[in-house]
Amino acid sequence: MEFAVAIQSLRDMKLTEKPWKPFDYQNEIEAQTQTVFFEAWETVYGEKRRPDRLYFGSEFCQYRLISSAAVLKVLEYSQRNELAFTFVTPYVHNAKFHALTTILTELQQEAVRVGEEVEVVVNDWGVYYHIRKQFPILRPVIGRLLNKVIRDPRIADYYDNEDAPPRAVNVVKGSGLVSEWFGRFLEAVDTVRLEFDEVIQGFGQEMESHALSFHYPFGCVASGSACMVGFMDSDKKDKFRGDPNCKQQCQRYTFELKNKQFTDMTHRIFQKGNTAFYAHNRTLIETGLRRLMQAGTARVVYSPRLPV
Repeated sequence: MEFAVAIQSLRDMKLTEKPWKPFDYQNEIEAQTQTVFFEAWETVYGEKRRPDRLYFGSEFCQYRLISSAAVLKVLEYSQRNELAFTFVTPYVHNAKFHALTTILTELQQEAVRVGEEVEVVVNDWGVYYHIRKQFPILRPVIGRLLNKVIRDPRIADYYDNEDAPPRAVNVVKGSGLVSEWFGRFLEAVDTVRLEFDEVIQGFGQEMESHALSFHYPFGCVASGSACMVGFMDSDKKDKFRGDPNCKQQCQRYTFELKNKQFTDMTHRIFQKGNTAFYAHNRTLIETGLRRLMQAGTARVVYSPRLPV
């Protein structure tokens, strides 16, 4: 089982050395989930261990797309510290697509220079197609935003239950990525692996034939272009119209979302930038890690921070 740490900025590079160690700018929920995750890790696997791989980049927001110079700096840091490297990309519109292409071009040039293939997590089918056609040494990984599983913390607990209707359980625990028809597509294009959130309701048995990555300790509920935080300073009449005047407000503000109609949810929900996340609790993390202990090609991806 491979252990990866996911970061989104140069400031966070040091967090890959001892990801279980508290850091001075983490918020309350990041500190809490860090403690819970590594307590569960020690229960399941024993001693904490150094990561094998570094994930770098934003999965969720094109405005968090970082410069090619920064990407190459983190790649060099990974090589120097004997960490495998994965570049993570969001879904993009036209202008940011061209910026991303520039990064991918320089990343492939560096990969050719050092004689290594580099993984790129994609969350946009257009980016996936472009990499397959134009960047043969980059190895695309199907990101979790392209993986349409049920992620709703309001209902998921009801289906991790022996009294739940069996046919409904099969649907809720399934994923389109491991369906028969999509499986044929993945085999035809030799996809490296599939990325998943650790979901509350669990998974079906058909997952076992794929190389999989599972993300902790935050799962994505939903993401989109309408950024709640980016429009927070706008007048009501201007909110969610066009692109936000992005000032990276998501790096300063995190909102906790509560629903008065669902007071018994076992997972807290947070909005950071354009994405809502549920924080994993101890039971969910421990259950997931025990399952992955039996899978030889699985990867655990740990995010020290809410990953926008």
